[in-house]
Amino acid sequence: MYILLVLLGLTTTSRTTAQTADNAELEQLQQEMYRYYSTNEVEKFTNIVEQLKAKALQAGDERLFYKAWANLSTYSFSHVSRQKGLDLCLEMRNYAQEHDSKFGLYTSTFANAHMLTNLKQYVLAEKNYQNCIEYLNRYFPDESTAAIYLSLAKICQNNDETEKVREYAQKVLDDPHATDLYKLNAMSYICLTYSQLDGRNLEQFNRAYEERQKMKEKIGQEGFFGLAIDFEHALLNGDYDKAIALIDKMSPLEQKRMKVRVYEKMGDYKEALQWYKRYRDHRDSVNVASVRQQSSEYAVELDVARAESEAKDLRLTNQELLLRQTQNQLEQQRLETEAADLKLKNQQIALENATMQLENATLDGKAKELELREALLEMEAEQQARKTRRLTRVYLYAAIAVAVAALAFFLWRRQRQMKRLKGINQQLQQAYDRLEKTTSAKERIESELRIARDIQMSMVPSDFPHRPDLDIAAYMKPAKEVGGDLYNYVLLDDDTLYFCIGDVSGKGVPASLFMAQATRLFRSQAMLRQLPVNIANHMNAELAESNEQGMFVTMFIGMANLRTGRLDFCNCGHNPPVLDRQFMTMESNAPIGLWPGLEFVGEHVDDIRQKRLFIYTDGLNEAEDTWQTQFGDKLILALLQGHPAYDCRQTIDMFVENVADFVGDAEPSDDLTLLCIKLTKKK
Repeated sequence: MYILLVLLGLTTTSRTTAQTADNAELEQLQQEMYRYYSTNEVEKFTNIVEQLKAKALQAGDERLFYKAWANLSTYSFSHVSRQKGLDLCLEMRNYAQEHDSKFGLYTSTFANAHMLTNLKQYVLAEKNYQNCIEYLNRYFPDESTAAIYLSLAKICQNNDETEKVREYAQKVLDDPHATDLYKLNAMSYICLTYSQLDGRNLEQFNRAYEERQKMKEKIGQEGFFGLAIDFEHALLNGDYDKAIALIDKMSPLEQKRMKVRVYEKMGDYKEALQWYKRYRDHRDSVNVASVRQQSSEYAVELDVARAESEAKDLRLTNQELLLRQTQNQLEQQRLETEAADLKLKNQQIALENATMQLENATLDGKAKELELREALLEMEAEQQARKTRRLTRVYLYAAIAVAVAALAFFLWRRQRQMKRLKGINQQLQQAYDRLEKTTSAKERIESELRIARDIQMSMVPSDFPHRPDLDIAAYMKPAKEVGGDLYNYVLLDDDTLYFCIGDVSGKGVPASLFMAQATRLFRSQAMLRQLPVNIANHMNAELAESNEQGMFVTMFIGMANLRTGRLDFCNCGHNPPVLDRQFMTMESNAPIGLWPGLEFVGEHVDDIRQKRLFIYTDGLNEAEDTWQTQFGDKLILALLQGHPAYDCRQTIDMFVENVADFVGDAEPSDDLTLLCIKLTKKK
């Protein structure tokens, strides 16, 4: 017996020791996962997460298992490829749905929202974050919401909503369940809001930076934005060497974007322009339409999975109610059977009493014995009857109590169900009301955008002069209701032609307003007979002033003398035109509106008569078909060289038709504007 107790004690001790060792290993792997998350060591991070997933699954830790999986998908999205991150998120969602894991569905929804944010699909990302909040309130009310508020802060940061960023970050700092790492990231967001003021609030930024440094030293981790915050600190405080050294540790895309800021801060605008072009090309090559579409489809699939899970819960609840109702019916039948058995026993006792009385009547010789036996039998019968009545009352009271309890439970469940259905009905009514308001607002916005489109199109000339020495034609089609492309011309004293074509950064209403201002400035300077280079310098000074949104316009500005054929021009970051079926070689300059005080370089061609000048925006050469193949410069030259005898209108119509055939069913990726000019010598 003593040996058996010792063995049991050793077994218990070894099991406890193994469990403690497993917990310690899980904790160590989790710390390593978060430590490598902010690095570029992809292989190490992936191996650690796969080990953590396996250990968590073995230990039955569902939350740690899905959190590790979500971190792997978002890390792969940022450091490997966006397609890899989306595929991992889809695998996680399918696995969670297959195993009926509500926490898995929540985690996959959160990871997908994170990737939608990086793809700049902010409306869909915010919807997914709201779904996460509702899911936590319904199934995990004790779960911390710090991660969700940090993600919403990121969206507001990208939309320049600094007050909301600080509000969401403060919610994380006030959350008692938030980890130290989450609070460090919240402090990083507060630092970034002050850095956006580009040094105008340097004192507040430095105070926030010092507080973040103390938090970083306390927890011994860098956080998600450590490199970015150190870069902002060096840049805003004028330590450009340190800022450039920190850039080398960033991702390739971030390196290009941050070098634009450093060289702009140093006043080297040409170098800043070169890095801006590299950043724009890299950024456009990453955010392809197929990845954005696939992420949207994943978000829809996650909504369907959550709906199926909730429907499954409702079916289980209905089945449970039906099962309890059946149990109550069986219990009632059992009680009725027991009552019938008692009644039969009473009848049997009564029959036995009658038989004994008959025997007493026929046995006169044994009267005393029979009387005594009869008395005894009557006493036993009375006792049995009392016992039977007592049992009957007990069973009756029990049956009544069970029936009342069942009825009360049924009424309680029914009231609860009715209350829930009433709440669902109210939610549906509210959703319907919001849908009606949204539809009305959308129709009003569409009507206003149609009016804005008509106003914008009326700002560009549609009538062109009919002269033997001048052939001119143009075409403009915005990609959305309103756009940022422009063209215009001014003919002075019948011998001087001013013309321009431009492409404003961005799309929609802001671009159209910027376009209107640029058109007004061009026409006013042309009426003053300014050279194209002076027009560019004047427009840049006007548009760069108080340009907090950082908008700009690429333009080609020309002035042609119809008598001599001389062309003076200034190309401001625009695509080179095609003159006489060859691209012109020229000074590219910077776009208009980026930097005040920038001096542009003007050029000229001695005589362009009898030569066709074709100018366009990048909506032509960057037009894409359904496979994201671009129209390209080679096809532009091929069409111009293949039709040398076309006049300007025929040239414009040829390109419009070819672009439409090339794009097919694909959505237009940019505004399309074309301008063709040809001067003819007078006979």
